[in-house]
Amino acid sequence: MNNKFYGIGVGVGDPEEITIKAINTLKKLDVVILPEAKKDDGSVAYEIAKQYMKEDVEKVFVEFPMLKSLEDRENARKENAKIVQKLLDEGKNVGFLTIGDTMTYSTYVYILEHLPEKYLVETVPGVSSFVDMASRFNFPLMIGDETLKVVSLNKKTNIEFELENNDNIVFMKVSRNFENLKQALMKTGNIDKIIMVSNCGKESQKVYYDIKDLTEDDIPYFTTLIVKKGGFEQWRKFNI
Repeated sequence: MNNKFYGIGVGVGDPEEITIKAINTLKKLDVVILPEAKKDDGSVAYEIAKQYMKEDVEKVFVEFPMLKSLEDRENARKENAKIVQKLLDEGKNVGFLTIGDTMTYSTYVYILEHLPEKYLVETVPGVSSFVDMASRFNFPLMIGDETLKVVSLNKKTNIEFELENNDNIVFMKVSRNFENLKQALMKTGNIDKIIMVSNCGKESQKVYYDIKDLTEDDIPYFTTLIVKKGGFEQWRKFNI
């Protein structure tokens, strides 16, 4: 059997940012796996990529529920991997679509963890939100010897430590601890050295350089905040 399991990064919202390799891979698929946080949520990744797929491609939605128990989350992931295995055993080319990049905080990796090595796997990278933001708004993620750190924000994150020890910091999953992030930015004098983008690349995109008056209720799930110690003022000349 020469069929494969493909992981395909589709970027964050703009269908034109999908790579040529991803487009060519999408055309090979017999089945596309579409992850959902909960049943009937729909798939943002599918909406981005659907124009590049065969019309008769089989769509399989799989849930990756946000469960508190690690054991329960692991069991759900194992069951999803079994769904993929069954489709591969039927000789089908199976693709897993993921927002952003396939290997950056992606649910695709949870399938790979539990997929036996007998299967052929090919992973196609995609554009992550912070990479998209830097190009979309014309600022460098880092210059020269500057450092860059990517942080998945949660209730245990030592935000002040991250701010004090890095030149540029990407905070992903901002909605999980926005208030503490805002307070830490103010305390460390970095509140005016940020850009935050919600729903990057989509019609609902919102861009903020000032977040002082925002609350957690204002922050959609797909929100990324970047702190640049050198500030953004010199780069904003290109953004009208």
